[in-house]
Amino acid sequence: MAGLLTDIPDPGDRGLCRYSPRPLPAYRYVPGLHPHPVRDPRGHSYEPMLTFNRHAPWNADEWRLLDDWLYGVDLFNRFYFWEAHEAWEGLWAAAERDSAPSLLLQGLIQIAAALLKAHMGVLAGARRLSAEGVEKLRCAAAVQPTVLGLDLGETAARFAAYFAPLASDELPRIAPAVPLLRLRTD
Repeated sequence: MAGLLTDIPDPGDRGLCRYSPRPLPAYRYVPGLHPHPVRDPRGHSYEPMLTFNRHAPWNADEWRLLDDWLYGVDLFNRFYFWEAHEAWEGLWAAAERDSAPSLLLQGLIQIAAALLKAHMGVLAGARRLSAEGVEKLRCAAAVQPTVLGLDLGETAARFAAYFAPLASDELPRIAPAVPLLRLRTD
């Protein structure tokens, strides 16, 4: 399989402004193709004294100040799927279980993983993770339509449509058709 692995394509800015000032990593991590970002000394985010990604308690209403959230959105929109998952993991771990923000973050983490699996050609993983992720977005939307500046119903519908080919055993292409995460501007 390692011979089939390729870099994830750079989608460009896709007409979006950045939400966070943090720089983007040197590469989009693909397991088996690149050095592990945090465990390998050649990794783009390697730290010799690795610490767990923990986040202090946070308030979803203050999402514009949550740089890990904003940075994760930037990473996701530019196809850094593994890195987006990492940016959101600490926030998810600090969120109240089964709350709308927790479901949103868990859903997006699963969708990012599904996109990475689709890129790697892993049909079963892409199918399972995308279905679970979209369902979590729908559950969060049923409780709260907009969370962390994101319209959850619209976002869930766009990802459901994007991942629809998986029902016919067809992998969706990792291309500019991947839905964007657009945060509200008001």
